[in-house]
Amino acid sequence: MALRASVGVAGLCFAVAGAEAQTERQMSAGAQSGTVEPTHNASGDIVVTASKRDEKLRDVPSAITVLDGDKLDNLGVRSVRDYATLTPGLTVQEDGNPGSGKVFIRGLQTGALQQSATTVFYLDDVPFTSSSANGGGAFIAPDTELVDLDRIEVLKGPQGTLYGASSLGGVIRLISKRPDPSRVSASARTEVTAVDGGGVGYLANATINLPLVSDRLALRATGFYRRAPGFVDNIGTGSKNVNESDSKGVRLALGWTPSSRLAIDLVGQLQDTDTKGLTLQDDVPGTFTPLYGRRQYSQFFDAPAKVRYRLVSATGRYDLGIGRIIATGAYSESRLHTENDFSTTYVPLFPLYGLLGFHYPANTGAAYENTIPQKKSTAELRFVSNRLGPVEFIVGGFYTHERASIATEIVARDIATNKRLPAPLGSILSSPIEDTYEELSAFGNMTVYLRDNLDITGGVRFANYKEDFSLVYSGVSLGGATLATPERNIRDDNVSYLATLRWRPTNNLSMFLRAASGFRPGGPQPAIIIPPGGQTEISPDTVWNFEAGIKGDFLDKRLSLEASVFHIDWNNIQLYTNYQNQALLANAGKAKVDGFEIAALARPNDLFTVGANAGYSNARLTEVDPGVSAGAIGAAVGDPIPQTPRWTVSVTADQLVPLGDNLQGQFGATLRFQSERFTSFPGSVVSPDVKLPSIATLDLRAGVSFQRYQVQFRVENVLNEAGLVNYAPGLPGTPATANIIRPRSFTLSLSTRF
Repeated sequence: MALRASVGVAGLCFAVAGAEAQTERQMSAGAQSGTVEPTHNASGDIVVTASKRDEKLRDVPSAITVLDGDKLDNLGVRSVRDYATLTPGLTVQEDGNPGSGKVFIRGLQTGALQQSATTVFYLDDVPFTSSSANGGGAFIAPDTELVDLDRIEVLKGPQGTLYGASSLGGVIRLISKRPDPSRVSASARTEVTAVDGGGVGYLANATINLPLVSDRLALRATGFYRRAPGFVDNIGTGSKNVNESDSKGVRLALGWTPSSRLAIDLVGQLQDTDTKGLTLQDDVPGTFTPLYGRRQYSQFFDAPAKVRYRLVSATGRYDLGIGRIIATGAYSESRLHTENDFSTTYVPLFPLYGLLGFHYPANTGAAYENTIPQKKSTAELRFVSNRLGPVEFIVGGFYTHERASIATEIVARDIATNKRLPAPLGSILSSPIEDTYEELSAFGNMTVYLRDNLDITGGVRFANYKEDFSLVYSGVSLGGATLATPERNIRDDNVSYLATLRWRPTNNLSMFLRAASGFRPGGPQPAIIIPPGGQTEISPDTVWNFEAGIKGDFLDKRLSLEASVFHIDWNNIQLYTNYQNQALLANAGKAKVDGFEIAALARPNDLFTVGANAGYSNARLTEVDPGVSAGAIGAAVGDPIPQTPRWTVSVTADQLVPLGDNLQGQFGATLRFQSERFTSFPGSVVSPDVKLPSIATLDLRAGVSFQRYQVQFRVENVLNEAGLVNYAPGLPGTPATANIIRPRSFTLSLSTRF
């Protein structure tokens, strides 16, 4: 089982006093109400802040997918995987639990052994993902509840200059709605979901916006509870619908505008998710045929998981007339705990441990336990200029401090009671990690307007970071001995670059060329035993992305088109191999990715909308160190990068039907497709390669709205596709295991807003 990690995000405060002029966050009562739903401006253009300034989506010289929060509600999108299937180039490699897994963009990942992230999550203006080489950031798929969300921005390609470390593939920004001091508003939603052959789940959430001081101070509060229905049975324990999960949380946001120049936002949020077991089934080895039956597996123990997020943050914006000073601080604590049954791996070793003097009683099993408490503090200060003659610019500084305590242990349990055996038999193998990461960086970019419709931008970011790492092995498998690394440290720096050329021949058409770089920090070697010539320090891996794109609105904005073509060079790739039964990290490869993405949205009339997205990505290794290719990773030149489908496609259509007297019907459909992909590298020993079949799912929905109320009925995965999102062949004599998508489900939803 791969190491899994979780990250939260959180807060610090900033305040300034000031006087009179427009702030970035519109201060007048009329304009302020627009900031509650700032995805569109007054003319209907989609507005984003991906470049850390307000811009129309079609004017941003990079590839971005924007998903509107209300639209996501209408589609029933509840998870990372749901919105990933609507976003060309975005892929999720799931490992069976909400809140853990790998998320990557444009094929930039290296398979089951990858430890650190290549895609960064942001909550509003706060980074969510660990940057550390040994902090487990690759295993974080933060499944924050998508409630009271304004939009999701998926920034594709490296974002190293503005967003910093680990944004090799891109950035995912979850942007919440802001408090509105001009009016009282509220919304609520409740849902009931039944899974074909599974359990029943339900959801309830509510948001209220309260002005405390008219046009100056407002509080926005959101609370939610969601039970995701289970549909997998563990026949070993007799547990039904064992992958059922419960999520609950709150978010409080205070927006204060003490003057027309100054705006301050304070945010606190928490979320807890508890899952009873894994979303997988046992298959006949070498096939995709269920061993016991569809959606069933057999283990001695259920595999519960707990995810905790805690966040406090503060953002201040002050208008200087020529631009804005923006300061953001955050503090977070997160905790991920996962378990899995490892009896098939370790119970056969019990006789060997007996030779060492450790005698296990009958009916003893082995379980994997992984706990990752992580703390992260961040602060950023930047100045965003207005256009000053022919130029505009951004300059700023960023600081982060992260600490991860990863407690990974194989424990012996009594099968009947599920209780851990007393010491010394209880700990078969323990390998706790202590890791701290600290980074200080400065960044800036400048845009020069050669003409009003032609401009060039250059950007740079200087980052200096350090990481301290220690690891201890102990337990029965070492004969009761302890084996520890000396504390390992690394100090390094990196420079990232950006250059764009943008031409806007009309107000509704934009074309761009973009070259950008990004990096993933290196770190201390995590292996205790290093072979002769092996690296004690791992260098950063870097990417260069070269891209051309076009964005436009046509036919009086009834047709919108976006397209981009890209080439990526990935150098000094951090790859894991196996040396004396331990993970050994090395800079050992190069890769190239070529592809394109296209999106279209058509509104032939006010009642019908159809949208389509497609992405193609050819990601393959072009150079691999021979020592790594011969090791557990099994990589060779020309191999496709694991878990990267060549094609991703989605089509969504919605029709409104006026029924009179403020009554309106609505029905729609969503089709999603993901092509075949490989789970690992072809020669891998630790994680043998399997070619997963393509997945195609169809969702249908219909509803009626009356004034401020809406009732909707959805059928998801109408054709009951038995899609596989991950697969592990298993050890000789043991079942293969497949992570599976949810079967056909039926949801009845009632919502209101006022």
